[in-house]
Amino acid sequence: MSDDVPFFILGCVRSGTTLLRDILRTSTRLECPEETQYYRWGQPFGNNGFINHVLKPPLLQRHRKMDKVDEHLFEELMETSLSRRNLQDRYMDAYLAGQSKEGVRWFDKSPQNVYGLPLLSHDYPSAKFVHIVRNPLNVVASLMIGKVVKAPSVIAAANYWYEAVAIFNTVRPLVAERSCELRYENLISSPEAELNRLMDFVGEDPRSLSYDFSKIHPEKDQYRTVLADADIAVVGEICGSWAEHYGYDLSVRGLEAERTESNLT
Repeated sequence: MSDDVPFFILGCVRSGTTLLRDILRTSTRLECPEETQYYRWGQPFGNNGFINHVLKPPLLQRHRKMDKVDEHLFEELMETSLSRRNLQDRYMDAYLAGQSKEGVRWFDKSPQNVYGLPLLSHDYPSAKFVHIVRNPLNVVASLMIGKVVKAPSVIAAANYWYEAVAIFNTVRPLVAERSCELRYENLISSPEAELNRLMDFVGEDPRSLSYDFSKIHPEKDQYRTVLADADIAVVGEICGSWAEHYGYDLSVRGLEAERTESNLT
């Protein structure tokens, strides 16, 4: 049975959050803007630091243009909103109006809102949270390539993954019944099964989705050509325990076995 309570897609950047959003947006019931990031920044709402992080970055300005939210209207929303939730709700109203959509349910895909998950879960006590996880080696490789988001070092890239996963799992006991977790690898290998499970979790009919799953490509494992053995060792040192928790074997023996299996296939 569907409802209109929002849900939030969280996680580490380059983990498949955009793919998941694009799939869900094909539902006749669901709408999601570009990234808003209102819960990302560790600055009190209304503080100059918060305003500068949200109002001025060219990326977020482009997002608002794509969402068909006029910049002058957004400045007014910033000036007159009383809290992050107030801004989030009013922005969603403006976004849906710009899309000429009524009677739909909104959700948000801002992966780095995971940094504000404690407050986000408090502000939206009935909302659900979708956490998606990808092999940290491929996340780090993608961040080092930097086509969308670029990290300045392997250490920085690995900590993108480590911090997002550590925060979510620390807060998880508080939102256990309101959270659903997906592995990116499962999403791309068995998209229909994973989407059925997810849509059931958020209370929507999976038959409302019209995404062409043939567009989903297999994991490329770019880390094999992007990361040196020393880089892989750094990722293992930073992400190792949580990687193991999610079934990713970053040990030398584990990676050698994976290479052998890949060569055989």
